Order: sequence, then C-alpha cells, then structure tokens
Amino acid sequence: MNTIRLGLLVAALTVAGSAAPAPDSLVAPTRPDTLTDIELRIYPPDGIKLPVSYQVDWGDGETLDWTDPIRSPMDISRYHRYRELGSYDARARLRDGAGSISEWGRALNIRVEDPPLKWVFPTFDPIVATPTLDSDGNVYIGDESGWIYCLDTKGQLIWGHETRGPVLASAAVGADGRRACFPLNLFRRSKPGRELVYFPSLDSHLYCFTTEGELVWDANLEDELYRAPAIGADGTVYVGTDAGWLVALDRNGKVLWRYDTGDEITASPSVGLDGRVYVTSDSIYCLEPGGDLLWSFGAEDEYDYFFPSAVPDRDGNVYAGNVDGHLYAVGPDGEMLWRKMSTDEEEIKPEVVFGPGGVIYVGNDGYYLCRLEPGGRMRDIFEADEVIATAAAVDADGNVFFVADDGYLFAMSLEGRMLWRQEIAVEMKDIFYTSSPAIGPDGTVYVSSWDGGVYAFRGFAPPARTDWPQYRHDAQHTGRLE
Repeated sequence: MNTIRLGLLVAALTVAGSAAPAPDSLVAPTRPDTLTDIELRIYPPDGIKLPVSYQVDWGDGETLDWTDPIRSPMDISRYHRYRELGSYDARARLRDGAGSISEWGRALNIRVEDPPLKWVFPTFDPIVATPTLDSDGNVYIGDESGWIYCLDTKGQLIWGHETRGPVLASAAVGADGRRACFPLNLFRRSKPGRELVYFPSLDSHLYCFTTEGELVWDANLEDELYRAPAIGADGTVYVGTDAGWLVALDRNGKVLWRYDTGDEITASPSVGLDGRVYVTSDSIYCLEPGGDLLWSFGAEDEYDYFFPSAVPDRDGNVYAGNVDGHLYAVGPDGEMLWRKMSTDEEEIKPEVVFGPGGVIYVGNDGYYLCRLEPGGRMRDIFEADEVIATAAAVDADGNVFFVADDGYLFAMSLEGRMLWRQEIAVEMKDIFYTSSPAIGPDGTVYVSSWDGGVYAFRGFAPPARTDWPQYRHDAQHTGRLE
C-alpha cells in the first residue's frame, strides 16, 4: 500500500472513530397547540468543531433538512407547527466542521393539546390592571377610558360603570358583613357575607360597588390612585396615593387615618397576619392597624427605591425588591435579615411570589425570571426577550405563569421547562407595567393587556397553597396574608 492511500485510510478511520457529540440541549414548549408554531432552540455541545449544521426530526413524519453551516458556537432556533393532537419526540443531530455526523440526540417529548385560550373580552381602551375575581368566579377590570367591567366566567359582560378618570389599578374584592342599608337604596339591605368590589381611579376616587353593580360609595382622596388597595381582616381598606399618602378607610368609605411617607407610593399596600400594614416608596414602612409607624427600612443607598409591594410571610418577615438590583428580607423588628442580588443587578419591580417549598420567584429588568431557594442564591431560570415587570403566579403543581414586556404569557413547569407561550398583545407590544396573571380556583389563568382585552386561558391547577402564590396574594387581590 503506498503512502498516499495509507494516509487517506488513516484519515478516514480517524473521522469515523471520533463521531461528533449529539446535540442533547433542546428547548421548546412541551405543551403546545395546533394553532401556533413552536420555537425549538438547539444548543451546540461543548468543544464542537465549527462550522456546524443541524437536522431536526420533529417526530410527526416531518424532518428538517440540514441547516446552512453555522460558524459560531451559538444556539439556533427553528419553527414548526404540529397539525394533530398527540405526543411527539423531537430530536436533532449535527454535522461538524470535519464532516462527522452525530447520532440523534436525546428526544424532547412534546405533547400537543387543544389551544389553552378559553375566551377574550375586548374593552374600549387599553388595560394595565390585573383581572380580579370574586367568590363566584366573576371577573372585574377597568380600562384607560375610565370604564369598569364585570364579566361572568364565560367572558360575557354582566355590568359596566363609567368613572371620571382612567382606571389603571386592579380592583380588590372583600366580604361585607354589614346589615346596614346601602346609601343609594334605602329599601335594599346588604346580605351578611356579601362581597364588595373596590376600584381606585385616577380621578382621585376610590369606588365601592356591590358585585351586582350598585355603587355603595365613592371617596375622594384628593390624589391620583394608581395601585390596588388592600383589605384588612376587619374590612378596613388601605390604599396608597401618588402623593405618598397611605390612607385607611372603613367599610362606609370614611377615612380613618392617613400616613405620609414623604414620597410617591408606586405599589399596593400589604397586610400581614397580625394586621400590620406595609407600604413601599423610598423605604419599606410598617404601620400598626391604627396608623402608627412601627418601623421603616431603607436601602443602603439613599437614592435606591422600593418599587414593588412588600410581601409578608407567616413569621412576620417582609420581602421587597429594589431598583438597586437586590431583593431584601426584613424581619419583624425592621432589621435586614438578608439581601440577594438579582442577575446582573438589574432592577426588581414586580412583587415576589412564593412557590412550594418556600421558593421565591421574581422578575427583573434584565429580562430574567429569577428563582431563590431558601438559604440559596438568586439565579435566573428563564430569559425572555423583554423586561419581566409584573408578578408571576404559581399553581398547586408548581407551574409558574409570567408575562414579559413583548406581549407574551408564559407557562413554565416546576422543572423549568416551558409548557406553552401565548401572545396576549397583538397590535401593541409595549405593555410595560401591565397585567400580572391571576389564577382562579379552577386553575383558569386570567391576564389582560395594553391592546385592550381580558384573556382567560386553561391552566393546570388551582393556586399554590403558599404564603403568597400570586399578585396581591389571591385572585380577589385582597393583599392580605391569611
């Protein structure tokens, strides 16, 4: 055998004996539907010889032919739509720069289901609030034109009412135990246990309605109201104003007391198990139910700001993110227990929520959904294409729902796999400070968007039984730990 033929044989044996590693890192929604394309991301193995091409077997009889050579070690995306319901195993293989073809990689199981969207209700104008539910499952929302709506469980309008200014805040629903007459109807008495719905408005009024749509009272608080109120166990209503006042009102709309924080209040107040009231602005303020200040806590930098609500737990601790990129835990005495840095020290603007096992979820301005295990460090578990500025929601199975600023609602499993992604803002993608998802008792996930609509999606389970599983604690948005 001559030298040239021997060299070729050795080269062939070398290539054959060093097969390229298979691409096992595949990311895609694992519970998609038949109406939308899924995005499959393929991540290259470490140390792969460039350039690299990929082939995808979608598991439904269709195979994506080899991609053009990719000359950088980066992930790529390919799109596909499944036409039939069922379970499919998507796999990929690669061809590296030496021409070596890998085996098919580990399969990603994809279960194609019916579309999760149950209904959409269009409103007159954009919405920035989170839908609120009463005990019968009726949905309450306000829009930028000042209209408020009550919808039934099928998304049909029950009643509406026009206020004198935009309604950007979520409503709160609380029980009314009074037997006294309503001010506007002397012949109709409230029933014990009847629920009342509280709507803040930028016209400076806090409106109180029955669930049947009767106006009980409206209180002029002389300042714009941007955030949802909280409702104490005794029915006291707490609301923050744009000028920095925390106001407490009784069930008849009478102001009980006011507390001046000295700065704008951009988040809703919260109520702990012991009745303590927490509100955030330049600091976290803790007040007794009667309005006396117990303590205040400020971050190290005097210019840092607590943008989200302070969330209490059963031990009397509270948690709030700051624009300095840290999540703070403060004890019952107002002393800092710890602070955890979010990814890239990006600002934290949503309130935290608790999943099973005391796990904390919160989004930040760096497009990350972050997860904090008890005693651990904060780590990012999902990177969206835009800011995550609203609170997540966790169901009893540990699934997490969250909205990114590009107009998509995501469902992610406890294991960190994306279950599905649904578009909720079609025409207007800039939905900054818009709705958090709300999980109803039957697992339905409600969300609204700046393009003027309330959406109901089929979820997987009721809310998690944790201290604070979703925005404002519950679907009634009481803002109170129970």
